[in-house]
Amino acid sequence: MFKKTSIICLIVLAGIFLAAGFGCAKKKPERFEEKLGQMIDKISSSLDLTESQKLTTAVIKEEILKKNAEKKKSIPAEMKEMEAAFTKQIEGEKFNEKELNKIMDTQAAQKEEMRRFMIGQLAKFHAILTPSQRKKLTEILKELGSERRSGPRREHGRKEITAERPEPNK
Repeated sequence: MFKKTSIICLIVLAGIFLAAGFGCAKKKPERFEEKLGQMIDKISSSLDLTESQKLTTAVIKEEILKKNAEKKKSIPAEMKEMEAAFTKQIEGEKFNEKELNKIMDTQAAQKEEMRRFMIGQLAKFHAILTPSQRKKLTEILKELGSERRSGPRREHGRKEITAERPEPNK
């Protein structure tokens, strides 16, 4: 009885994990492309880029979109691999943590590669800017950061504590 309950719980947890992964995998790339376009347009128009800088910025944008499209193509195969690995472990007599961790480590390495790529693209963009454009970019990024922090996503998360604290006894 306990074994059947444990197996059912594991299957349900794996199903939730996979469903969340599929949901995020389908939504993120479109949003990423839209937000990247909006951000680059806002930055480009605010910095008064030269024609040469605009061309370089367009190349950087295309490189990022190309890399993202490549990653997007591999997501279905990665998800099938993850699903198969979870299924194999749940159905098996013994649960092999090493096998699942190996798959998860591969995914973490791919995320790390993308992070390094994006930093490299930022370095390319930085290299074409004048000192005054860099200063202006800093201001723009601070503004974008404050918009993200105060946006609707944060409002749903934590509740603010409005009750006053009692004064400590003296």
